[in-house]
Amino acid sequence: MIELEFKQRPIDVPSDLRLYRRLSMLCVSLSVCCRGGSASFKQLHFLNALMIDSKFYNLYTGFKKHKFTLKILCPSADPYLNRCVNYALGAGLVNQKKVQNSFKIELSDRGKDFVDSLKNEDLALDIFDLCKSIGKISDKEVNTLLKTED
Repeated sequence: MIELEFKQRPIDVPSDLRLYRRLSMLCVSLSVCCRGGSASFKQLHFLNALMIDSKFYNLYTGFKKHKFTLKILCPSADPYLNRCVNYALGAGLVNQKKVQNSFKIELSDRGKDFVDSLKNEDLALDIFDLCKSIGKISDKEVNTLLKTED
């Protein structure tokens, strides 16, 4: 008779799915990439796609430098981002504010303190660098980019 032994080994969670990293990405992107520290969900998903998808980031930076006509610039909606926003709301890192007929997510004072602590302790430096390379992106710019056609 053959004896088989199975041992469950821990599986590393990819860094993009770690809650602390995603909260850092959310708060830093609101702080560095959004005017007034607030963004619509469409804007958040756009920024999220730039941060986690290198092909999308390269396409966007190519557009930004050369202003060529985009054929495809459509980020995918990330359900984990919605979950992260809900967690950030519960933790008091962000607030939800009503603007005209929609809602925006804005960095709260606690969220600003969180971003400052990341900066002061030299944590998430790659996220800060990435956000600085992206620059400020307004909701109007995101809407324009997503509607650009050939």
